[in-house]
Amino acid sequence: MRSLLWSAVALAAGLVLTPLPPAAADDDIGGVSCLSGTLQLRYTPGLTFTEKTIRVRGTGDLSSCQSAKHPGITRGVVRVRATVTGRCPGPIDPASAKVTITWNDGTRSTITESAFSRVGKALHVEGDVAAGAFKGGVAHADGRATGNLIAAAAACLTGGFTRSSVVVERFSVDA
Repeated sequence: MRSLLWSAVALAAGLVLTPLPPAAADDDIGGVSCLSGTLQLRYTPGLTFTEKTIRVRGTGDLSSCQSAKHPGITRGVVRVRATVTGRCPGPIDPASAKVTITWNDGTRSTITESAFSRVGKALHVEGDVAAGAFKGGVAHADGRATGNLIAAAAACLTGGFTRSSVVVERFSVDA
């Protein structure tokens, strides 16, 4: 299953993957919308031009959030854990992944499936919320890479691409 993580990985590594259709959302889950955020990812071992299994770990935040059903939500902390098989510049194939958002009101959302598309540094993601707040909803995110693709390619040549940053410009879960 592809997770929200794959979009960040694809964006950081310069990959293009074919989107998968997201699951339908429940009518009574409520929704949330966040206007900004960040995501920092680490790859162990670093991506090189040789295909191998890589652990991906990441943390980030979402801010300027609003939800009618959960009015206390204003921000969230994002945690990414995944194992992938890949190389520079790609492809990267998911083996397992989980994205957890801990909202400031104490609730959590777990995203386990997603599809994404990438054009240049711009990225669009859609994913299923599998558990917690907004379960059954479809998460949407738009973001962009903040790093230099030339520097990323150089890292692939000199020991491995080990870190990337993504700016989240919009995140929402459909009600």
